[in-house]
Amino acid sequence: MTTLSSGERDRLDTALRDIASAAGIDPAGAVLLRYTMNAVYKLPAANLVLRIAPVANRLTVHRVTRIALRLAELDLPTVRLAPGLQEPIETSGWAATAWTYLPQISGQRHRHAELARPLLAFHSLNDLGFSLPQWDPISRAQSRLETAAAARDGELSYLQTWASDQVGLGLSDLVGWLRDRVRSVRASAESTEWLLPTAVIHGDAHVGNLLTDARGQSVLCDLDSVSIGPPEWDLVPAAHGVERFGDPREQYDDLRAAYGFDLLSSHTWPTLRSIRELQIVTSVIGGLPGRPDVAEELAHRLRSLIAGDAATWHRYQ
Repeated sequence: MTTLSSGERDRLDTALRDIASAAGIDPAGAVLLRYTMNAVYKLPAANLVLRIAPVANRLTVHRVTRIALRLAELDLPTVRLAPGLQEPIETSGWAATAWTYLPQISGQRHRHAELARPLLAFHSLNDLGFSLPQWDPISRAQSRLETAAAARDGELSYLQTWASDQVGLGLSDLVGWLRDRVRSVRASAESTEWLLPTAVIHGDAHVGNLLTDARGQSVLCDLDSVSIGPPEWDLVPAAHGVERFGDPREQYDDLRAAYGFDLLSSHTWPTLRSIRELQIVTSVIGGLPGRPDVAEELAHRLRSLIAGDAATWHRYQ
């Protein structure tokens, strides 16, 4: 788990207690599994997992709940909402979903090829019977960038110091560079012809979002980015992992063979890579205070992107 300041940990602990109280569940022994955009807690006493987001994201939480229920009806290989807790849980500051806890074998690492089965299931669908967002990661990246650019008071001071000391640019120069990047990547995306038919996509399909269910099958979690878009996008994390994170090429090749499409040989790959890198350098820029490890790695990624080098990036813990 990434390092958190005492203040940030206290803030999340308060959110957990408030959500658990609102849902009538026992938070005893809670373990923070992950914290990027959402805080994900395992609650052993209640046999469930809580995904907690700021209440400003409540519409996304409600949409994810509806998507999860529909995917369960279709028996797609995805995680399931916890029985009896199939509606969003809200407090004055937070919105959360509760999911059935799936125990995992200690040290088990999913293979990229295991993504193929759930992705093919997603991509066989044209819709879910109700409106889904259109795939638009560039606008989401732009929105997160503008939120960070509008920071005030203590957060603004933190970002100014971080940008200057760790990225090597003033905050206004960094924001300007990223805005130019958004415009460039958008123009490239708008002129690209996708090769695979538009379908329901997961939107964030990497092995870190795979779990093994009670039947021993691989299922996808984190349904926040489910949308209508190009299926190629769901192959991007594996391809990008090879080129930017130093993942073994054979893992991507196994996925390519199992899925039946070679993204790295596609004319769409350079554009998709640019979109992915824009996405992941803006995803946490608005929530850096209190997270020194995340701030340090994001600065590394930005320095690399600005320099145009091939430096290896590192995943957040």
